[in-house]
Amino acid sequence: MLSRLWSYITGYVSVVIEGKNPEKLINMAVSRGLNLWDVQWTDNDRVRLKVRLNGIRALRHISRRTRCRFRITGKTGMPFRIARVRKRKVLLAGAVLCVLFVYMMSSFILFVEVEGNKEVPAERIISAAEDAGLAMGTWKRRMDKDRMERYIRDQIQEISWVGIKVTGTKAVIEVAEKKTAKPPDRRPADIVAAKDGMVTEILVLSGRAAAAEGDLVKRGDVLITGIIRPEPKPGETSGDEELEEDTGPPAPVKYVRANGIVRARTWYEGYAERRLVESGVKRTGKKVQVLSIRVCKKELIIKGPKSPPYLNFVTSADIKKLPEWRNLSIPVEIVTTNYYEVEKYRDIIGISEAKSQAFQKALDCARAGIPSGAKIIKEISEEIPARGSNVVRIKVVLEVVEEIGRVQPLKPEEMQLN
Repeated sequence: MLSRLWSYITGYVSVVIEGKNPEKLINMAVSRGLNLWDVQWTDNDRVRLKVRLNGIRALRHISRRTRCRFRITGKTGMPFRIARVRKRKVLLAGAVLCVLFVYMMSSFILFVEVEGNKEVPAERIISAAEDAGLAMGTWKRRMDKDRMERYIRDQIQEISWVGIKVTGTKAVIEVAEKKTAKPPDRRPADIVAAKDGMVTEILVLSGRAAAAEGDLVKRGDVLITGIIRPEPKPGETSGDEELEEDTGPPAPVKYVRANGIVRARTWYEGYAERRLVESGVKRTGKKVQVLSIRVCKKELIIKGPKSPPYLNFVTSADIKKLPEWRNLSIPVEIVTTNYYEVEKYRDIIGISEAKSQAFQKALDCARAGIPSGAKIIKEISEEIPARGSNVVRIKVVLEVVEEIGRVQPLKPEEMQLN
């Protein structure tokens, strides 16, 4: 292996030797230390072989002594490739310019990304980085990362730590945001029903109950009110009866933030269908990827076949555009196209299997809407009849006990009316 590699580096030629005694030439060449390989006899007086470039002169001398002649049929190796490139000066100049261009572009930042941010927008961080001198087109050797990190941290108070990592032509700004506790909301509010249901339990921690166990409530109904009116004092009457004596001004209405737990029975439905005969197309697992470059609506395929490799197929394409440079759009796109082979199929299943699959699908659909912490207490399934149909239809109803209360702040007009 190393010998073949060295032969490629120094160069070798393929020759055809003709004469009455070609075997004598081969023996003399080997005795003088010439490296010959791939020796093939094509006739009694003709042989093909390969020899290194530095052995041609010695082989010519031996051929004269043995009264044989040879001719070169092929040239392989680095010396011949270099000779070809030297003749093509324009190609050589283009290659040098291409290498210089790639080296020059690799010295600049072409992409800026942000990682670790959740609350602070990435655009705000990138804007601060641009003010600090980190932007697309920044020369990497002039980057002062410590100064840039301090500047971004000082400009954005919500960030506690900033780190800049440069990989190739991409700069990644890693940030850690400050954790600030939000002040509790103390505005007066009611607890209302988040969904329809039947109240099974109500526990009031602050406010006054506006519903009782067994009540049917709809979404938006008040369950615990934050408006507390004063209780009637002894001696006061209701209706049209007058007070026996003046008890003074009425006590003011209190507005509090209602708090408590309200549990109710709610219902979730799921519906699913399953065909007894299913037909269509599906992927076989075979895939071919084509990589191409699109320049001004002209596409050049770099890797992969030029035409779709399958008779029946579906495709997916991923198009990546080069970033803008100084507000100039570069009309170059890298397109990755995936070809997936598909085939037709036809599946036939029994009625019991279809019912089982439809029931499980409907059950999963109903469970998908149930919040965590809820308890399923009852499960009802029903087959929807469809005579002469190729479809099995199943409906599932789940009865659940869950907390349905949600906080709804009091509106200013509600407080003014009371």
